[in-house]
Amino acid sequence: MQHKVKLKTWRLVMKNFLALPNVMDMRSHLPKEQNYGARSKRITTRVWHHSLTLSHLAGSDAASFAAYHIEANGWPGIAYAIIIEPKNVIQTPRGKRARIVWAHDFDRRTYHVGNANDYSLGICVAGDYRNERMRDFVKETIDELQAALVADGTGREDKSHHEMPGYSWKACCVFDYKGAFKFLNQQALVKPVPATYTIQEGDTFWNIANNMDGISVVDLEAANPGVDSRALRIGQVIKLGEAKGAASKEEAAEKVPNRQIAMKEFVLLPKTAKTWKTYRLDVSPVSKNSDWSLTPAKFGGLEYEILGYPQAHIATIETGRGYRNIYVAPSTGAKIFMK
Repeated sequence: MQHKVKLKTWRLVMKNFLALPNVMDMRSHLPKEQNYGARSKRITTRVWHHSLTLSHLAGSDAASFAAYHIEANGWPGIAYAIIIEPKNVIQTPRGKRARIVWAHDFDRRTYHVGNANDYSLGICVAGDYRNERMRDFVKETIDELQAALVADGTGREDKSHHEMPGYSWKACCVFDYKGAFKFLNQQALVKPVPATYTIQEGDTFWNIANNMDGISVVDLEAANPGVDSRALRIGQVIKLGEAKGAASKEEAAEKVPNRQIAMKEFVLLPKTAKTWKTYRLDVSPVSKNSDWSLTPAKFGGLEYEILGYPQAHIATIETGRGYRNIYVAPSTGAKIFMK
């Protein structure tokens, strides 16, 4: 009888979280070696992470994270209490949402922020938001989840992983988690685009454009011809209000040759690579947006002059199908050299 009363009380405390239609209880189904220990402190902080795995990949889900945390880290189970899976879409009365996986009872002290584990609730959004854009339905999912946790009194504040003690060096999370909390507030979404914008730390034309409806990277370049998009400076002012529609796709192709770097750089795609994904200049360079691949192995390797870097580890080259973007990070096997 006492157990039933306790269970009923516990569910009332979590009623808003449990009422979310896209919550899936997987506490008994995810891989685990043993149970995490109980907390000795009350939850005060909701800590937001992202997985650094592209959201559409097979391994971007709670089950894969759990297996990795057990096998690679030797932990009892998955590090997070809650995981948002963008690749698993659920239709709800308010539209499509990402699946929310409930991985642990909230009274468990899981391993996600070191010495702060005891008073922190770990929430992970699957995806690598250094290289992909967070879609609107994922922001809506984050917004509703955070509102439910607040309403339930689960924690008093929200912080990113890098805001926790000892983790200031950690690039997690890189998405605007606080901005997502108000995403469904339409009052905040309809602000007019300002005439100018002042560059902040970490800004690139890519992330500025992809946060502005109807403005592309080439629009920003056309509106700011004297600005080197590869060398933006904090405090630099660019034109924003007149950028929308400032350049067509054809104009983008004409501009690329003018973006030569001081010394000519080349990239060699190794002969061991059977295919190498390419991306049009007007799309985000994520796997699903690739509509054509190069075939280095077929030609004993391929060499291209690098015409510019629209973002880190992304190079623009000229191919038989025009100007394309490709990944050239060291981990890909691409060799960059000068001549």
